[in-house]
Amino acid sequence: MDVPRTKRRMRMRTYAIVLAAGKGTRMQSDLPKVLHRVGGKPMIEHLVDKLEHMNVDDIFVVVGYRGELVKAQLGSRVTYVEQREQLGTAHAVRQAAPLLKGKQGQTLVLLGDTPLLKPSTMERLMKLQRYTRCPGVVLTALVDDPTGYGRIVRDPFTGHVASIVEDRDALPEQRRIREVNTGNFCFDNQSLFRALPGIRNRNAQQEYYLTDIVAALRRTGAANERPPLESLTLIDPTEAIGINTRAQLAEAEQALGGLMQAVV
Repeated sequence: MDVPRTKRRMRMRTYAIVLAAGKGTRMQSDLPKVLHRVGGKPMIEHLVDKLEHMNVDDIFVVVGYRGELVKAQLGSRVTYVEQREQLGTAHAVRQAAPLLKGKQGQTLVLLGDTPLLKPSTMERLMKLQRYTRCPGVVLTALVDDPTGYGRIVRDPFTGHVASIVEDRDALPEQRRIREVNTGNFCFDNQSLFRALPGIRNRNAQQEYYLTDIVAALRRTGAANERPPLESLTLIDPTEAIGINTRAQLAEAEQALGGLMQAVV
């Protein structure tokens, strides 16, 4: 008589896609934006270090402008995906489709210019996606001045995320919304890559925005009875500072110094 084997619960595979293809024109430098240093280390390396300590199975870095410099910095620690044309965040993520499409698991999509993002926050994003079994989770923040950020538009009856509207495309009443998209997400991997082809570039920039994923997920039927996108709101919005200018670089440097003092 065969002895039944103990059933082991398989650990969900986790992936991360870090968007690092931008030039960062407002940094007034020839360096790729993600190679500017915060706390003595390139901002992209802050994220990769954290992801490695979180035991993410595969880390994909999307490179573009002077990508050879990013590759020289990170070496063989990550897998590189090339975005030859800068056509938006959804287009950038879609470049990883040949390597990830169809795989089971969950995928973090992170902006390479958010070096202060904590591992605990990324873990919370992943746990919320697993717990709710929703197609995706967006990390949001409440800020005093939302200028330049995509706004989180919620259903007035359910409170669920109805859409994410980019600043340039927002209506006057939407610009008054203080809850913003940080640009960081966690998705069910298969749901993400099924939805990406449905994103169109009908916007002021004529780019393929990852923020349009809400409607794209809804069209694929991935959510069924669930909302297509859940949300996790940061307690401290400083954690998700996106660095686009020298002033923001100085702000991130100061914030990192404060975080290190708090740990000590």
